[in-house]
Amino acid sequence: MDFNQAVSKAQALRSNLGKVVKGHEAALDMTIITVLARGHMLLESVPGEGKTLLATALATSMEDITVGRVSGQPTLKPSDMLGAEIMGKDGKFELIKGPIFHNIVLFDELNRTDPRAQSALLEAMQEMQVTIGDTSHLLPEPFHVIATQNPLSQEGTWELDAAAKQRFLVKIHWHSPPRHIEYQIATEAKAHLKENLAMLKPVLTREELVEIQEIAQSHVELTEDIVHLMNAITVATRPTDVSYPAEALDEDDEFGREVISSSGGVSSRATSFWPPLLKAHAMFHGRDRVLPYDVFSTAYSMLNHRIETNFPVNIEHLIHLILSERGYAY
Repeated sequence: MDFNQAVSKAQALRSNLGKVVKGHEAALDMTIITVLARGHMLLESVPGEGKTLLATALATSMEDITVGRVSGQPTLKPSDMLGAEIMGKDGKFELIKGPIFHNIVLFDELNRTDPRAQSALLEAMQEMQVTIGDTSHLLPEPFHVIATQNPLSQEGTWELDAAAKQRFLVKIHWHSPPRHIEYQIATEAKAHLKENLAMLKPVLTREELVEIQEIAQSHVELTEDIVHLMNAITVATRPTDVSYPAEALDEDDEFGREVISSSGGVSSRATSFWPPLLKAHAMFHGRDRVLPYDVFSTAYSMLNHRIETNFPVNIEHLIHLILSERGYAY
């Protein structure tokens, strides 16, 4: 497969999702780009906005790709997600695989699970393997987690810590669709939606997806000036750095007092996660070279969950100021 064929396949995958998931165009783009970058996604949304449909449509659009689902709840145990070894009639232990052993795993309301269950998932995301008993088991390739959290529900939840958030390449705010799309959804019967999903045809194979992911990382050029731009943006999120937009924040009575409380900004580790996303974004748009546009377009999804704060602040405004000072006009 050459570069142009890889681009066409990626665009075909995006078009396929758009046939059943309506009104989330930018989020669908970022979903495909994150998959091309071999990343995991954290979706922030209230229930009932089509996130399960997204994961199912993504898996259906590719041959030999399976999807698993985990419902977050305080009583969830790591074994409910990972599986367990059970002794068979012959006296030998047999592995009963949990939903984590799928190519695409939808984890609903991750923040409703206790830290032990979260830790088991995050280990799988980082290591691409899980430990059950005394044995390590490799997870299938490709492996992508789409985790969700409800921003309106705080009771009975555990906030993800900084290390946990780092495991997710992007955080996407999955908003309600535009009014005309919502009307269209309301007038379509649920059975019709299932019919559309059933009619969805695969547009690439599992092997082709792995190859496209490799092409995105090996055939797209990332120059030194782009690395400098990435670094300048991440450093500017730290209140201790001279490039932090403190003066601009102080001029804004609505946001300044709160945003200035940002305690740590983005860690240096985040800069190392950004290049795969930039290359995937460039390839998705048909280019074999990363441009500043790719940096600006991915910055919010890449950074918004990595800025550590003392209490809830308007992180979007902070990122907006940092990008604006570097020539990006919203």
